[in-house]
Amino acid sequence: MTSNVPSVKGSIFNSVAEDIHRAIKEGRLEREDLEAALGDKDVALLDDVVTAVSWMPIATYGAMLDLLASLEAGSGREAYLRDRGARAAERLLAGTYHRFEAKPGEWGPKSGQLMVGIAGTLYNFSTWSFGEVETGEWEIVAAGAAPLPDAAAHTAHGFLDWYANRASTTPIETKLSRPTPDRVVFRLRERP
Repeated sequence: MTSNVPSVKGSIFNSVAEDIHRAIKEGRLEREDLEAALGDKDVALLDDVVTAVSWMPIATYGAMLDLLASLEAGSGREAYLRDRGARAAERLLAGTYHRFEAKPGEWGPKSGQLMVGIAGTLYNFSTWSFGEVETGEWEIVAAGAAPLPDAAAHTAHGFLDWYANRASTTPIETKLSRPTPDRVVFRLRERP
């Protein structure tokens, strides 16, 4: 896949593809339903060899997340997607992206910049920034994020929430908003 298409790294695409293959194997998803949901071109990507550094279309990734959420989440779609993001953070930071890991007690500008750095390696579109907006409250902004599917924004929310709470000694509350189609905002606030 060429990187001129809004894309995500294979390191996070693969877990979604594996879960779709598992759902087919377990009989929870029929191949015909998969083709109806994704289309032939995207289904073909499931059979490709995808390395951790491959670029895969973000639209396909989002459609696959939506499909899994419809199979597994019931009415708790956003919670399911956030949980997927948290599990991805734990998996990636224990492996491929271990250099980005923040240790407990390291919450602050350094860990915020590490979170932004991770996003910069996972997506070939959008610009991510981190800043403190007031004492005890920070903001991560993804600008140029129109291609980011809603489902992927929720997994990013779960990833950031897991990361911030691992780095902080104080519980951190995270909230997601999308004030414009091109701008995704994550607010992180210390809980009293």
